[in-house]
Amino acid sequence: MSEFVLSTIDGPVTTITLARPEGNRLTNDMARALAGALDAAHASRVIVLRARGADFCLGRDMAPPPPGANVSAQDVLRDDAAPIVALYDAFRRVRQPVLCLVSGRAWGIGMVLAGVADLTLAAEGSGFRLRELERGIPPCIAMAPLLDRMPAKALGYLVLSADEMDAATALATGVISRVVAADALEAAASSLVERLLSFPDEAVRAVKQYLASAPRNNEANAVLLGASMLGNVLGSR
Repeated sequence: MSEFVLSTIDGPVTTITLARPEGNRLTNDMARALAGALDAAHASRVIVLRARGADFCLGRDMAPPPPGANVSAQDVLRDDAAPIVALYDAFRRVRQPVLCLVSGRAWGIGMVLAGVADLTLAAEGSGFRLRELERGIPPCIAMAPLLDRMPAKALGYLVLSADEMDAATALATGVISRVVAADALEAAASSLVERLLSFPDEAVRAVKQYLASAPRNNEANAVLLGASMLGNVLGSR
């Protein structure tokens, strides 16, 4: 476990905190620790992902190899891609809702974390950006989890312009769930967690599973999947 990824348990809620000063830039060790913390929270009913400091996460702490460096594609896959792919897999394994709280800037992998969470509350004034092209990097790995959340034109503009997207636009394009006043973020999060805990756990998990699977089916299959999950939940009571 990285010293910069903290995990605390309060009853049915696990809170995972990015706690690295100066922007919470994600190292490979932090990515592995975050994946481990998600897996370790399997007994919780809700997972809250948050960060310390002014910014949620300014991206990865990894410089691209300089031109002419003797770096193979296998080196890049092992050192650059593999830790993030493993982190994505950990998010897919989580069966309970993940609530992400964003304040300040969420750039690069920070924006991806905000996007892959099931629910994301962002403070007014938050900013979202994929600026990898400025460093000559095609951010395809960062784009992959956002493909079914953002319209293609919006995602393409975000990447190809490298502009920052404000919280209102992030809400309109499906990256986040709700924008709240900065001084109301904690209260909004507490209220939402309390609301989630008031519902039957198996029903909440079924909704999460359905939202992860149904959009990838045609309408008829999505209806059948929903009917099957409804029967499983009600039949288990």
